[in-house]
Amino acid sequence: MCAVDEKYRIALVVDDDANADFVNRNLAGSGIAVERLPCGKKLVNGNRPLLDADLIIVEAEDSDGTRGLALSRELKACPLTVSIPVVALGNSHSERLRSFEIGVDEYLTPEISQEEFLVRVRGLLKVGATRRAANNSLLAAEVKRRKEIGDTFRRYVSPALVDQILSNSCLRDSALEDKNVRVNATVLFADMRGFTRMSEQLAASEVVPLLNEYFRLLTQIVFQHEGTVFNMAGDCLMVGFGVPFAQRDASVRAFRAAREMLIRFNDLIGDWNAIYGIEAGLGIGINEGDVVAGNIGSPAYMNYTIIGDAVNVAARLSQRARAGELLFSQHVKRSLDAAGEDCGAVQMQPISLRGRNESVEIFCVPVESRIELPYQFEQLV
Repeated sequence: MCAVDEKYRIALVVDDDANADFVNRNLAGSGIAVERLPCGKKLVNGNRPLLDADLIIVEAEDSDGTRGLALSRELKACPLTVSIPVVALGNSHSERLRSFEIGVDEYLTPEISQEEFLVRVRGLLKVGATRRAANNSLLAAEVKRRKEIGDTFRRYVSPALVDQILSNSCLRDSALEDKNVRVNATVLFADMRGFTRMSEQLAASEVVPLLNEYFRLLTQIVFQHEGTVFNMAGDCLMVGFGVPFAQRDASVRAFRAAREMLIRFNDLIGDWNAIYGIEAGLGIGINEGDVVAGNIGSPAYMNYTIIGDAVNVAARLSQRARAGELLFSQHVKRSLDAAGEDCGAVQMQPISLRGRNESVEIFCVPVESRIELPYQFEQLV
C-alpha cells in the first residue's frame, strides 16, 4: 500500500502541536507525504503547497476559536480547492455539526484508531484523485469547446466579437448548437465591377494579391461594424448583420459598412489604377428579412451560412448596382428611418425579380465616383 500512497500529499494546517503529532503518528509508515503549513489569514490565495495538496487537514476549532472553520469555508468556496477533500479534527458534537455544515468531507476525533484513521484518509485521497481527474477532464473539454468556438467564428466575425462570445456563457452555450434557426437579419452583398477584365489583363501572380487586398479591406470594414462574413466567392462578398447574434441596429450597421466600403474602395482602386492602369468599381445590395442560418452542406464539406428569400433579393440588388452604387430595399429604408439614420437615398423605380410575384421597392445611394451610365432595369436570368 505504501507504493500506492507515495504519490499523495497532505497539507496539515493546525495550530495545536498535539493535533500535528496525532496526524503524523497515525500516518507513520504509510508513505503519504505530510507538509505542515502555518496558519494565517487568506491562506488559500497563492499558496502552492495548499493548492497542490491531495487532502487538507484543519482544526475544527483552533487557538482563536474560529480560524479553522473560516479556512474550511474558504477552501470550499474557492474553485481551485473545492474538489480537494478536507478533514476537520475536533472533539465535540457541535464542532462536528458546524464542520459538516460548512462542507468538510470528514470529521475525526483523537479517539479514532490508527487503522481506521488510515482507512478513512486513504479513502478520501482516492475520492480526491477521482474528483481531480473529473475536473481535469471537464477542463480539457471546456478548453476544446472554447477552441472549437474560436476556430469556427474567427472565420466569420471580428476578433472582438469572438472574445465576447468566449467570455459570455450564454453566447458560448448557443454558439455551437446544431439546430438551424430562422431570424430576422440584414444581408449585404458586395460585388466588384471590372474584375473579369482585370483578371484577363493581369498575370495570376498580380491578380491574387489584388483580390486578397480587396477582401482584406472589405472584411476589415465588416468587422469594424460587427457584421458576419458568410461567403467569399470570386469577387463577391456576402455579409450578415443581426446573425448569428441579434443586433437591434442591424440595418444601420449594414448601411454604414456599405458606405465605408464604397468610399475606401474608391481610394484603393486609385492606387491600382496608378500602378496597373486598371479600373474597377464596387456595387452593393442590401436587404432585410427572415433568413435561415445553419451548417449547410454534405458530410464531406459543411459551411455555416444563411439562406432564404431575403438573401436572394440582396444578391439581386447587388448585381443590379452599378460601380460606386448602393441599392437597398424598402425594408432597409424603413429601419433606417426608424433609427433616424440620414441616408440621403433616392427612391428608384420598383424592379421585378424573376421568381417573385411582387416588385421590389428600391433606393439608391451613389458616391461621387459612380460610373454615370443609363440605368436599365433588366430581368436577371
